[in-house]
Amino acid sequence: MVRKKTLSELDQAEIKLESLLERRDALNREAALSRQERDMVHDKKRELSAKLRDLRDKRAAFASQARAHRAKRDEAQGKAKALIELRRKMRSRSGGSVTQELRNLKKQITQMEMRQQTASLTLSEENELIDELKEHLKRAKELESLKTEQDAISREVKDLDSTITELFAQAEKEHQAALELSSQAQAVHSETLDLVSAISTLVAEGDAKHQAYLESRGKADEVHAKVVEMRDKVLSIRGAKRAEVREAREFLRTQNRSVRKALYDEKKLEESADEALKALLQKGRVEIGR
Repeated sequence: MVRKKTLSELDQAEIKLESLLERRDALNREAALSRQERDMVHDKKRELSAKLRDLRDKRAAFASQARAHRAKRDEAQGKAKALIELRRKMRSRSGGSVTQELRNLKKQITQMEMRQQTASLTLSEENELIDELKEHLKRAKELESLKTEQDAISREVKDLDSTITELFAQAEKEHQAALELSSQAQAVHSETLDLVSAISTLVAEGDAKHQAYLESRGKADEVHAKVVEMRDKVLSIRGAKRAEVREAREFLRTQNRSVRKALYDEKKLEESADEALKALLQKGRVEIGR
């Protein structure tokens, strides 16, 4: 009957040590992979963060330019409204047109002068006509002065109208520029929102990878502690085995010397053999088959 071979304590310890080493190395590889994936995620996050900063700067520039155009628009509109009010006041100051009245008055003066020169008038009629002519001439002079002032105001009003038109055109141009820049700023803002979402996802992924790395590293450290403990145990068993072998060899050498001394004494030789056999049996070095 073949006896089943059993593993010694040393064999069991070495197998256990090898298993722990393999487990520790696998966990270290797993931790290294998680760390590598985490670093890749962080690199991508840094890349997107730099792009996000650039987009935010670009959006801020668009918004700043839009504000500047709106300020110019408001300034132009303010000037135009002020000129409109000035024009209204100038028109109210000038009153109605004196051109037609002056034209009619000059016509009457011409007729009166013609009558004075051609008609047969009494002295009283001629004096009355002269007085009336003087009044008409006086009024004509006043109207000429008013017309001069009114013409000047009209020219100023026309200049104001042109300036007001230009100011409103400028305001509209600035307004359109502000709208375009605001639209560009909004488009960039939409891009930043997409980037913020992507970065948030990467942050969560990076945290998960880092946590996986810490867990694998922690398990590897725990297994490594067991490896150290088991290695010490293996070394201790090996040391004990070597000590037993040295002790057995020393015992055999001692017995051999004793046997050689007793070779010529048969009785001592037998006694020595019996003692050696007994000692070996006690040490577990010899088995007696049945």
